Amino acid sequence: VSSCTLCQFSKTRKFSLMEPKIKNVKLLILDVFGQKSENESGILLNSKKGEKLKHYIYQILGLCDEDFYFSYLFKCFCNGKFDDFSLQSCLPFFWNELKLIQPAFLLCLGEYTFKSLGFKDYHILKGEIFAYKNFFIMPSYDLDFIEKNPSYEKNFIQDLKKIKGFL
Repeated sequence: VSSCTLCQFSKTRKFSLMEPKIKNVKLLILDVFGQKSENESGILLNSKKGEKLKHYIYQILGLCDEDFYFSYLFKCFCNGKFDDFSLQSCLPFFWNELKLIQPAFLLCLGEYTFKSLGFKDYHILKGEIFAYKNFFIMPSYDLDFIEKNPSYEKNFIQDLKKIKGFL
């Protein structure tokens, strides 16, 4: 990924927005794109949003950083702007990560993330757990949505509590 030049986002990349190593974990969390601070530092979840997510994961699921794998659809910093061409360039990298990690559970954060994997009916399936291939998957809200709509935080917390039994 660090040498990829398939789309324009490679020009803004300081670090590939991927975990530094493959982890043997049960939970993989997928979000859309990384923050500027992550691109600058090369450390995933090194942002206000990332710290908030780690807090939820630790408080509700009892998992620290080493206990889950985190990934972005876009492996390079995109400054919140993205397109289908770039997505199609990055998706194979994610599918490879998924094969290598073989999680028991995939948590998709946000509608765009869920639909980008080829699924439909986000609003119907949000918060629902279903089997897909050899793992379970659940779409939920992303933290940007929760920040703009704080009344949905309780729903997000309930979604995380549903996952606990699968881990």
